[in-house]
Parts: sequence; structure tokens; C-alpha cells
Amino acid sequence: MHIEPRLEIVGAALSDASRVRMLCELMDGRSHTGKELASAAGIAPNTASEHLSKLLNANMIVAKKSGRCVYYRIASDEIAEILEQMSALSPTDHLYRGRCRGRYPELVARTCYNHIAGRLGVLIAQGLIARGWVYADGENARLTQSGGNYLTRIGVLHDGEPTLAIKCCLDWSERRHHFSGPFGTRLFDHAIAQNWLSRPQYGRTLQIKPKGVAAFEQHFGISNSALCCEAGAT
Repeated sequence: MHIEPRLEIVGAALSDASRVRMLCELMDGRSHTGKELASAAGIAPNTASEHLSKLLNANMIVAKKSGRCVYYRIASDEIAEILEQMSALSPTDHLYRGRCRGRYPELVARTCYNHIAGRLGVLIAQGLIARGWVYADGENARLTQSGGNYLTRIGVLHDGEPTLAIKCCLDWSERRHHFSGPFGTRLFDHAIAQNWLSRPQYGRTLQIKPKGVAAFEQHFGISNSALCCEAGAT
């Protein structure tokens, strides 16, 4: 008897475009009702229930009942990371055709579950490395002492806390790494709290606020023109 992973279960769960659209909606890191996910996928609620059952059976999402509503979310950080990495396998020609017209603002800045992705996320990672605040070797990264000191001074990190782990997450639209893991989550939370970024009630697109434009240039060396370049941002 051969023992192998049941990849066909995962493949079947991802084989339908409506299920993929619902998973992409859940990649904003929040919980959503079946009705909200049905709307995101453009399908009827009863049809969405069938799709959600398949995703639950594949252990890709979890459900929690609160009052009359059932809320769904990605099952874990690990599942979210795998989905982002798998997305990098998909064709992206349509994205580059639309960049110059600014058709896809989510390519500039978006959530990847619980951290910053898109061009902004990649440029933050590159800025941290260029300034010597993060040392990266392939897919491994760690905060340097000077990086920890600076990020503590500006309030991203807390004085005296253990070093936060950094994961390199392959950004599916940029095909380069942004930072995830506990460090990526902390940086995202700080950016929201400081009004550098804002997020809509639904969807993954992040808006870079005027305060954020200044902060990202000051702290990470990211100019507004760098964000606009190739992405059509305004």
C-alpha cells in the first residue's frame, strides 16, 4: 500500500472559479458570512453553501456560528501562505496589460491575510534590506540589531520584547518577496493604527493615506513615484 498526500482533495477544492474567488475574498484576513462570499463570487447563496462545504472538507477554511450567522475564515496562517505561493503559479499577463491604466489598485497595496502585499509590500521588504535593518538570504530573513533599534524608536516594535520572526512570502503579482510572519503582522497593524494605510469594509485593496506616503518614504525609502511606476497608482 502506497502512502501519499491527498493532493486530489486540495486540487478538487481549487478547481472551481467561484471557490477561488471566495478564497481570495477571505485572504483579506477577516471573517465573512456565506452571503458576503456569495456576493463576492457572483453566485446565489445556496450555491455558495455547496462550495463552502467543499472548502471546509478540504480543511482550507473554518466556520464559526455567531447568533444567526455563520462566519467563514481561512483555516490558518499556513493555509494563507500556501494559497499566496500557489497564486504565483498562475498566469499574470492580464495584470501587466492593466497596470499602465491603473485598473488594478490592489496591485499597489493589498492585504495578504494579515500583512502588507502588492508593490508596497515588496518595496518595504527591499527598503528594510537596503538599509541593513533586515538581513535576507534566499527565503530566510532576520531583523538586525540596528533594524530592531530603529523600528522600536518609531513604535513598530516594543522595547524589550523578543525578536519577531520574519517570513519571506512570494508576492503573486510582483513575483518577489514581501515579509509575513509575526513581523509582517506587526508592521501591518502599526501602519493601520498610525493611519499610514486604510482598508475598506470588504476586499483586500489598501489605500495609502497622505501620512503613509510621507512615512513610507522617510522610514523605508519608498518614493511615491516608485509606487506609481509599473502600477498606475495615483
